[in-house]
Amino acid sequence: MSDQVNYYEVLGVPREASQTEIRVAYRRLAKERHPDHPSGSADEFSLLQEAHAVLSDPNRRRTHDEALDLAHAADQLAGLDFGSMEDELAARRQGRETGGPSMGERLRGRFQRKDKAPGGDRSREDVRRRGRYEVHEARWYEPQNFDPEPITWRTGAVSFVAAFLAFIAAGQLGLWATGAVDPGALAFTSALAPFLPILYTLVGLFVAYFAFRAAGYAALALVFVAVLAVGGQGQPEGLLQFGTLGIILLLVVIWLGNRRDRAAR
Repeated sequence: MSDQVNYYEVLGVPREASQTEIRVAYRRLAKERHPDHPSGSADEFSLLQEAHAVLSDPNRRRTHDEALDLAHAADQLAGLDFGSMEDELAARRQGRETGGPSMGERLRGRFQRKDKAPGGDRSREDVRRRGRYEVHEARWYEPQNFDPEPITWRTGAVSFVAAFLAFIAAGQLGLWATGAVDPGALAFTSALAPFLPILYTLVGLFVAYFAFRAAGYAALALVFVAVLAVGGQGQPEGLLQFGTLGIILLLVVIWLGNRRDRAAR
């Protein structure tokens, strides 16, 4: 422990020893190490007296304890291998770099994207990684930047069934509103009759939006098949035409978005 003398070791007592234990230890060792004793030593006896004087005084003992603690901490620091610590830190840093950005870096990147001026490099600012692939971190109002997975039996079936049910619901509402079917307790739906074209268009747009987000253009084709299956017989009137218009509107938004992105580059 550096060059600091440990008076507890000199007296052979623990650090938590009481004053009585310190006094008894001193008296026993003083007889053995007194210069007049055959095995005694003047230097050892002097050190023994110094240890007893320090540990018998509460203030000096407290100062001695603090010095022991500092010496112990210095020994611990001296024993550290800073070279190996630097190698370990470098290895961890390399692991983070190869493993992708940290949570803090991802959060900073998300906020920095909001601060970028319009017309910047949109081809990179909204890109993230999904496994081995890079995909666009598209906003909801930028369908042209969606990067849907290739269509599968599952996503295709979900897209078709969801679109079919949505058009069935919209068509039934249209039949009630126009009086083609007795609405019964839902007679108030007749107030929607003037707005049915808008309703059919919105249903087509939203169904196409979510289908495209899930499985791309192939899902849009399935949405068109669904509206054709429901409204192909002309009932309710306008469902096929305006439902298809909703799909076309989404395609127009995607085309305009791609054109804007190409101009920004």
